[in-house]
Amino acid sequence: MTGLVEDCGDRDAPGDFWAWANVAYARPGAADSLLAVQDGAGLNINIALWACWAATRFDAAPDAAIGAAIEAVSEWHQLVTTPLRAARRGAKPFEQNPDFAGAADMRNAIKASELDAERIEINILERVADRLLTPADSGDAQARARRNLAAYAALAGATKHDGFSTALLHAVIDHIFEPLGEETPAGRECDPS
Repeated sequence: MTGLVEDCGDRDAPGDFWAWANVAYARPGAADSLLAVQDGAGLNINIALWACWAATRFDAAPDAAIGAAIEAVSEWHQLVTTPLRAARRGAKPFEQNPDFAGAADMRNAIKASELDAERIEINILERVADRLLTPADSGDAQARARRNLAAYAALAGATKHDGFSTALLHAVIDHIFEPLGEETPAGRECDPS
């Protein structure tokens, strides 16, 4: 996920997952823990966020619904989002090189396209939740998020990844659900490389 926190606008969003994801990603430590599950365990940050967001609104997601979420964005993520991320990361070393004039502008354009690709994933995932999950009456959203995220990791095969550890999943939950007290998320600029 790149720069998700840079645009909290309402552009084409069918519901509240986009806004929630922006706030969650901006929480202290959340971006780093989400990037760790992406880079260290091969998980899709948008689905990891979805697993947490869904837990705040719905009962624990059945494995079939998590599988449907994975399937719904898999091809798009593989063919569009991931190559855009690779291009953005690949362009970064050239930004300061005067022989590559325009590299920074190009990287920013790629970054904007990557953000748009992620927004499409988030909109799809929100529709999957609305279609397949049961609204929660009450209960422990954090416990549901732990269950959802663990099930996602298992279904996605992350548990077989060399870089996988349940500590990665716990860090995501802890950073997203840790009370902020009187503070609000600040420092909303993020440029994970």
